Amino acid sequence: MYDDGNIILHQIIYDEEKLSIKEVKPLLPDSSIVQALTINGKILTWSPYYNFNGTKNIILNNKDGIITIDASIDTRTIIDDKIKGTNIYYKDDRIGLGRGPMHSYKFDIAVPENTLMTAFHVGDGKYGFSMGNGTAQGFIPEIIGMGSDENDAGLYFIGRAGNDIASSIPLIIIDGRNYQHQKVTNRPILGVTNSQYDDYKFLIDQNGLVGIGKIPEIYKLEVEGAIKATDFILDSSISITELMEIIIEQKTEIDILKNKVTALENSK
Repeated sequence: MYDDGNIILHQIIYDEEKLSIKEVKPLLPDSSIVQALTINGKILTWSPYYNFNGTKNIILNNKDGIITIDASIDTRTIIDDKIKGTNIYYKDDRIGLGRGPMHSYKFDIAVPENTLMTAFHVGDGKYGFSMGNGTAQGFIPEIIGMGSDENDAGLYFIGRAGNDIASSIPLIIIDGRNYQHQKVTNRPILGVTNSQYDDYKFLIDQNGLVGIGKIPEIYKLEVEGAIKATDFILDSSISITELMEIIIEQKTEIDILKNKVTALENSK
């Protein structure tokens, strides 16, 4: 609860006639200056070396005498950037859960490897948005969205622009890269499945090939199944519809020519 008898009041809440301490912190050993606090007009003085009576109470002196505050429930001591008795870290206005706050993160949650664990959840515990480790073998970041009923989408991705300036950059970008921030060369970039991680309904591989219903192997687009479309435009700027019309027209002319040849042969 304290270190060498030196504690500093971090937060005091005055509720009607009752004072309660929410948190205490270690005080530097060389500090022996009497501290002065003002709460709702009441001036309380506190001497860091004479305020702990051994029964988990904080003693403050004011002009009317001694006020004793029970600090046995909410008292915390921060030692080596860690709140004693917890796995919560605090340093330089940064908070860490499970490990010390990293300098690049304002709020950091550590989730262990080889453990299925939700690290972050917003909702009622059943429905909502969650993030965590998605595998029991290693670590794969997992994002989960659960709607409140069957009519609700489980997860929304919304990109909102701050302006209407023309740009080639999409509102939502899915970017795959290796740990050296270079291209991935030996595994697909994006896959869409339906409860089966190895049965891809839609897949974009590392070469930009797209597979619908299958893994792309040769062609820019490979589809397992029939394709229905109004038209396809070929590189020659002629569409498949126009090409089919030409083929049908030529076939008709060929059939007419065949009929003429047949009639000529029969007339001999």
